[in-house]
Amino acid sequence: MNKTKLILLAVPFMSIASMTGCAEKYDVKLVVYNWADYIYDGTDDDGNVVDKSVVKRFAEYYREKTGLKVKVDYRTFATNEEMYTKMNLGSIKPDLICPSDYMIQKLANENKLEKFSYNETDDKYAESLENWETYGSPFIKERFKSFTLSNGSSFLQYAVPYFWGTMGFTYDPSHAIASGVHSWECLWNTSSAYHKEFSLKDSMRDTYVAGIFHVYKDEIAAIPEDAENYNEQLSEIFNRCDQATIDAVEAVLIEAKRNTVAAFEVDEGKDEIVKGTYHANLAWSGDSVYSMDSAEEDNNLRLNYALPDEGSNVWFDGWCMPKGANKELAEEFVNFISLPEIAALSMDYVGYTSTVVGEEIWELVNEKYAAEEGATDVYETNLSFYFGDTVDGGATIKVLNSEKGRQFDAQYPTQEQLKKCCIMKDFGAQEAAVKEMWVRVKAA
Repeated sequence: MNKTKLILLAVPFMSIASMTGCAEKYDVKLVVYNWADYIYDGTDDDGNVVDKSVVKRFAEYYREKTGLKVKVDYRTFATNEEMYTKMNLGSIKPDLICPSDYMIQKLANENKLEKFSYNETDDKYAESLENWETYGSPFIKERFKSFTLSNGSSFLQYAVPYFWGTMGFTYDPSHAIASGVHSWECLWNTSSAYHKEFSLKDSMRDTYVAGIFHVYKDEIAAIPEDAENYNEQLSEIFNRCDQATIDAVEAVLIEAKRNTVAAFEVDEGKDEIVKGTYHANLAWSGDSVYSMDSAEEDNNLRLNYALPDEGSNVWFDGWCMPKGANKELAEEFVNFISLPEIAALSMDYVGYTSTVVGEEIWELVNEKYAAEEGATDVYETNLSFYFGDTVDGGATIKVLNSEKGRQFDAQYPTQEQLKKCCIMKDFGAQEAAVKEMWVRVKAA
């Protein structure tokens, strides 16, 4: 994610307050702690304010509804771990945070989250969150409902899904490595063409995934693809973190580092691949969309995205309320940004896929990706499993064959591909052991 715009946007508001010498007057305050550049801020690519941000729109909506002036203290973090540490130290006390799936589990298991207004018997949110209940994707709801915490509680009690995506490879299709990036095995290809051509995430969790798929490749290949519980079986392997697995993953990651891996990176990889520093970058799907867009605009270069055939990670970031949050105000904010027209603004700005569906989201998808009427060199994708009955006339889209494996496919994998994508679980008691392993891999 590009983590600059929201930080820069905060400066003018601070400056205005200091110039006037007056404390801002408000009736209620909402502290939001989110990933940087993860909500529409009303600026253009050069950082110029051209529209009302989502935060400003919420403030206006709330005042019109209640007559009260709300101050949204909007702050940003760079990693889940940074957010977790600052909350634990008490340096920030937010009403809303937006962690990733595994961190949501960790916080919930540690009893650090308030519950949303959610009825587990009916599997539905209350009226205070009716917008997400109405427009939340059926696919997302089903994945979350099937994923329970260690205490047996529903994931949806503690988090309202916000953005989601997958993890795969952004790559240069003109390079020799293009023939191999549809499999995790590319990272262990000893051909000279693959030598130091990849960048991986400087993140023990994301790069651990690559190791898991290599270590257990034979066991994964043996799972019948028509098995009703295919994803359940794959998820069990995907989330293994016993000591024997950790040791095996460590060995293969060190092997990959010595051969195919040019660098470990956190956020710069999406720009470095555009420059040609390396020719494949392990990337979150939204960052891949960013890279593909940037490459075309700046370098007249076409990049692609590959979701490995064996499977991968499907991740979710969700809104959570830490203990002591202003629950009523926090739910009001989440409900507001779950309106399709508001969600579409942020989806267009961020580049990741919103968990909210509806006509406005469908219009945005078609505006970006649909082939012109009458085009014949196209492929067709049915997204009804994702959009449900929130759009009229079904959710089938035709995309030019020349765009296959690019932005649209990165944002909307097929149902078959998603069957092979798993949610990360918290490492629990094994987290320290995995961290120690990761230190050794990077030092090797």
